[in-house]
Amino acid sequence: MSEIDHTTDPEEKELLFSDDEAVPEDIPPETALPKKKKSASKRRSSRRRGSSRRPEEKRRAGMRPKESTVHLVLIGVIVLMLFYGLIRLILWNIGQDSGYDPNADSTEYETEALDYIQPLDRKLLEGREDDGITTILCLGNAPFSDERGPEGLAELIASKCDATVYNCAFPSSCISMKYQEYSDSYPLDALSLYLVTASLCGGDYTLMEHAVNQLTQGQDAAVAALDTLKNVDFAKVDMLVMMYDLNDYRDGRSLVDLNNDINLLTWAGALNASIQQIQQAYPHIRIVLLSPSYGSYEDENGNLIDGDKTNLGNGVLPDYVQYEVDTAMANGVSILDNYYGTITQSAAEECLVDGYRLNRTGRERIAARFAKAIFGVE
Repeated sequence: MSEIDHTTDPEEKELLFSDDEAVPEDIPPETALPKKKKSASKRRSSRRRGSSRRPEEKRRAGMRPKESTVHLVLIGVIVLMLFYGLIRLILWNIGQDSGYDPNADSTEYETEALDYIQPLDRKLLEGREDDGITTILCLGNAPFSDERGPEGLAELIASKCDATVYNCAFPSSCISMKYQEYSDSYPLDALSLYLVTASLCGGDYTLMEHAVNQLTQGQDAAVAALDTLKNVDFAKVDMLVMMYDLNDYRDGRSLVDLNNDINLLTWAGALNASIQQIQQAYPHIRIVLLSPSYGSYEDENGNLIDGDKTNLGNGVLPDYVQYEVDTAMANGVSILDNYYGTITQSAAEECLVDGYRLNRTGRERIAARFAKAIFGVE
């Protein structure tokens, strides 16, 4: 057995033993078997494998400048996008001149009116001789009854439409009835819309005459309206125009009975029954409804009641307007929405007194809008 050369070079000594095999420490040097030296070819191969990693590392190192370039390109794109967005934002803030005038009167554009214009079916006029005179009958309460002179709503309509107009409006009356049956304790029920239309359709004014004599307020105006009504020749009437203010709302009358669409104790039911009654008795008469305008008032305690916001138990005033529109459409009659289309809240101070009663300007506006929408008069 040959001895191990202890003078071997350290690099060569490292090659004598593999990594997985080591000389146990407890075996005496003289008894340990010597390890075979790697051949020169294996050493050269090992060196080649070791040296082959160096170019790869160089190649990897050579990629770093390219990655940095990509990062710079991405940063540049982001900067350009931010710059473009900033420019667009500046231009948007500058804007363009739209021609808007903040001092212009825009009240008529604030809301969309709920108008429904329905001409009378021509078939309903067959066999009726036209006398060449436009005759209009007006029913309602304060909008017509507050002023019966030349500046009254009925007279303004007559003037603008070149028509003969009969003012048969009863002050303080309502569309609906307060009680199921008439009682002298509340004579205004006989002047509610349904009982008025029942009287004129039947030609019997006995109940109305009795009720007017029971009135303690507005009796003179009611007598004048009743006298006018009794002398109307309905065969010559071309149009029936009805306008009631917020009286039903003020008195907390019910809006609608979903189980009875002609319930006379409700706003919609009484209106529905009245329209159908007139259409049956006088099919040649065109019906046009004028909705209440905006209104507010003070209650008995001095509190301001805003019809647009205050619910007195059955909805706010716009709810009454909406049900009136729905009822008109269901019966095929026209309606002009004065709440959103003529006298809105912004026009209240100019057109109303006591918060809801029409003044001269208010009546002029309603008459002008009626003449334009129904007769095409500018």
